[in-house]
Amino acid sequence: MTFTVVSYGLSVYPPGATFGPRTHTDYELVWIVNGEVTWECDGERHDAPPGSLILGRPGMRESYQWDPQRQTRHAFIHFLIEGDRGSTPPEDQWPLIRHLPEGDIVRPLFRHLIWLLDENRNEWWPLVLGGLQQLVLSFVHGAVYGRSEGRLELPEPVEKSLQYVQRRWARDGMENPQLSELARAAGVSEVHLCRLFRDALGHGPIGTLRMLRLDRAAMLLARSNLQIQEIARLTGFESPFHFTRCFKHLYGVPPREYRGQVDRDETVLPRELLLLRRVADQISPEQV
Repeated sequence: MTFTVVSYGLSVYPPGATFGPRTHTDYELVWIVNGEVTWECDGERHDAPPGSLILGRPGMRESYQWDPQRQTRHAFIHFLIEGDRGSTPPEDQWPLIRHLPEGDIVRPLFRHLIWLLDENRNEWWPLVLGGLQQLVLSFVHGAVYGRSEGRLELPEPVEKSLQYVQRRWARDGMENPQLSELARAAGVSEVHLCRLFRDALGHGPIGTLRMLRLDRAAMLLARSNLQIQEIARLTGFESPFHFTRCFKHLYGVPPREYRGQVDRDETVLPRELLLLRRVADQISPEQV
């Protein structure tokens, strides 16, 4: 994966200003520093308060409504990406926006990149390109945390729906609830809940819960002698076939082969599960 910086800077807008619509011809990372912003991308509206990080991509049609009450400030970097994308998921699965937690590594890294670009020293360009790569990959994979201590700040409807599911699973087993049921528990519409989940965790509600069930299944494969069909039943899958297909999609191997990898100490945790494990730990049944 090779990066080329096109332009960068810090923009300040008066209250009520707008920008766009425009169609991206390159990639752009936008960090909202001050101001309550509304970002519209390909017909979808996203709230972007201070601490939001947005990733625009070639071909996207976007516009901005800057804070109507106060001045808005944002930093930006336009760039190109060429070559092999490595371990990143397909680009159409990359998140559009992330709301950065306290103590994240993104904002200090963004400040450092702007400073390096301002200095414009030839000997520092490897730092610029390496830092930009880290910034993009951190955004794509959700690896934005500076320290593991502390509680993750989740949107209230996301936290409410996850608390509801954890109580339900602890009481009735790991059958997946319907999206409408989650939305009622969260007190928001289904569409809004899906958007909040994707912004906060990179996946919709149903996909997030499926991954958490598969993570539980992987633990049972590694630390029990249960048969695969019993693990499928305990983790809420309708059949061993469906379980095997979902497990292979996430872990890259079917359950039986995964169990063999455990015996050989060859298992690898999918990156998507790192954040979800933190979420599951902080919203355990004992805490709700």
